[in-house]
Amino acid sequence: MTEPLADPLAMTAPAAGVKIRMYRQGLGDCFLLAFATGAGRPCYMLIDCGVLLGTPDAGGKMRQVAESLRDSTGGRIDVLVATHQHWDHLSGFDQAREVFDEIDFGEVWAGWTEDPGNALANRLRARRRAHLRALSAAARSLRAVGAAPKAETLEAVLGFFGDLGVDGRPSRIEAALDYVLGRGKPPRYRTPGETVGLPGSPARVHVLGPPLDEALLMRSDPSHKASEVYEKRLALDEETAFFTAVLAAAGPLSPEERELRDLSFPFDGVYRVDPEPAKGDDFFQKHYYGEAGTPAEMEMAWRQIEGDWLTSADNLALQLDSDTNNTSLALGIELSPGGKVLLFPGDAQVGNWLSWHHLDTIDAADLLRRTALYKVGHHASHNATLREKGLELMERPDLVAMIPVDEQMAHRPKGGNPDGWDMPFLPLLERLREKTRGRVLRADSGLPPPEELAGLSAAEREAFSESCVVTPLYLEITILP
Repeated sequence: MTEPLADPLAMTAPAAGVKIRMYRQGLGDCFLLAFATGAGRPCYMLIDCGVLLGTPDAGGKMRQVAESLRDSTGGRIDVLVATHQHWDHLSGFDQAREVFDEIDFGEVWAGWTEDPGNALANRLRARRRAHLRALSAAARSLRAVGAAPKAETLEAVLGFFGDLGVDGRPSRIEAALDYVLGRGKPPRYRTPGETVGLPGSPARVHVLGPPLDEALLMRSDPSHKASEVYEKRLALDEETAFFTAVLAAAGPLSPEERELRDLSFPFDGVYRVDPEPAKGDDFFQKHYYGEAGTPAEMEMAWRQIEGDWLTSADNLALQLDSDTNNTSLALGIELSPGGKVLLFPGDAQVGNWLSWHHLDTIDAADLLRRTALYKVGHHASHNATLREKGLELMERPDLVAMIPVDEQMAHRPKGGNPDGWDMPFLPLLERLREKTRGRVLRADSGLPPPEELAGLSAAEREAFSESCVVTPLYLEITILP
């Protein structure tokens, strides 16, 4: 009897080890992993599937990716991982939902920060919604006062949350996450310190983050005392009066929004005067506003501070973006006991990385020392790869880095910033090249040029080349145990 031919579209796995595929849809994450099981069919794991808002033909690209995922896995993905609630990681589940409906999912994993039964997770989500509502209102106000470049800068950061509803609430990103969680039977909310097996595979997954410690969860930037990343940056502004200006005029407030508004006032209530009554008061008319229609009104306009809250909006948006990145489900995938490790940190930032070293059940430093493949966090931005307690611990001579980046898209002008975002961040990229001896795979440029592999022997260059597959749709690399 003739054996049936294998599906030519199927993604195979090596006899032992794993094949990792990074899709090239643009500035966003989508990784398909095929683990050897010894039973013919690989164990397939999908980690995220999205692309940045504003990507040309984003819907068409994500449908093409989803169709490839369906065909490559025979319509079944054993483990689906949603690292965090950002559009460039989850948009595909909205844009190509009809294709994902054709795929069967075994398990669905998300971080504990998405668990509706966790009180802290609920509080964090409510706070995020309040931030988004206020920032969306700020963007509309900036456009109303003629500050379009400032509004565009703000909207570019808000794009990580997808298209917002008319009230600033994250409508489509939450719908995408709800869809993902709804495909679970039920979804598994992972907590740091867990070690989980993969169906039919000797590989084990160590859950590293997000941290349970709220202080670390909210720490996105490096210390001022010592640079923990590859360049120290100034801390972002506090929220201060931002919420006062926005939420006070936003209509009915949730309890979380009232708390944020009240905390943002610089003075106690007995010292505050509302603007509208003040305009009818002789003292304020004379010393603050100036009489309407007189030269004094124009002369005093520069003293008025009611609109100054708008200047902090972009800093607050960046902080919200970083805080959401820090909720990333970070995974260390061990191919065999004591063997090679694949590090998939999502977009984890400083506090998330630091928390791994506080776990009682997982030796994070040992996992980092055994890391053979590092999925570089947040498209290789400046503060999503820890230095001394991160990349510098990765000492394997066969280390490979994969960067899901589209530098041209990242550097497109955004509002008042003509240079866009600094992705990949050059000092980090240079150090990645040193640590990997050139074995850096980028979604936008494919294999590294020969001159960047000069530190490898001829045999190492040949082995690296043979382990990689490059197509217009994806890059693949095979990692043997």
